[in-house]
Amino acid sequence: QAETVSKAVTHGARGVYVAARGYGSIEDQNNFHFDNSREIAFAVGTRPYDSIRFEIEYGARWSDISGLNGALTVKGDASVQTLGVHAFYDFRKGKKFRPFIGAGVGCAILDFEFSGPADIDPSFIVVGDDTNFSHYFNYFVGATYHINPKLRLGAGVEYVTLKDDAIESNIGGIEGINRSYNYFVGVRYFFASKH
Repeated sequence: QAETVSKAVTHGARGVYVAARGYGSIEDQNNFHFDNSREIAFAVGTRPYDSIRFEIEYGARWSDISGLNGALTVKGDASVQTLGVHAFYDFRKGKKFRPFIGAGVGCAILDFEFSGPADIDPSFIVVGDDTNFSHYFNYFVGATYHINPKLRLGAGVEYVTLKDDAIESNIGGIEGINRSYNYFVGVRYFFASKH
C-alpha cells in the first residue's frame, strides 16, 4: 500500500506548469493545395485536480501554398496564429502513462499571400494578399508519460476548425473551409507541485 501511495504522489503532481509542443500539420482548405505545414505552440497551465488541467496556449502554424484550384502553379505562404484556452482530462490517475482528451476555444489570425498564372490563361496572374480574423475550436487526443515528478513528455493529435471566411484575391473571394489536422509531440514542466 505504501508503494501505491508513493506512485500516486510521484505521478499525480498538481500546480503551475509550462508546456511546448511541436506539430506536423495537414491543412484542409479545399481550394488551396499546401506543402510543408508545421506548427509550434507554447502554453502556461495549471492542474488544480489530479485528472483535470487548464492552460492558455499561443500557437503559430506555417504552410507553403503549392497550388490553387484553377491555378495549379500558384505559389505563396499561409500562416495561422492562435491564442486560446484549453481544458484536459487525464485518465489512469496515479500511473506513469496517462491518456488524455481535451478541447479548447480561442481567436486566430489567418494570413494568405500568393500569386501565379491561371490554368486557362497563363498571361493572367492570380494574386491574393488577405488577413482574416477568426475564432477557433479544437479537440485533442493523446497520452503523457511521466519522467519524474516535474517533467512530462506527450504526443497526440489535434483537430482545429476555424471560420470559413473567403480569401480575397484579384478574382474575388475564394471560398473554402478552414480546417487543420495536427499531430504533435510535447514537453510539460511543473515549477512546483503539491499533492
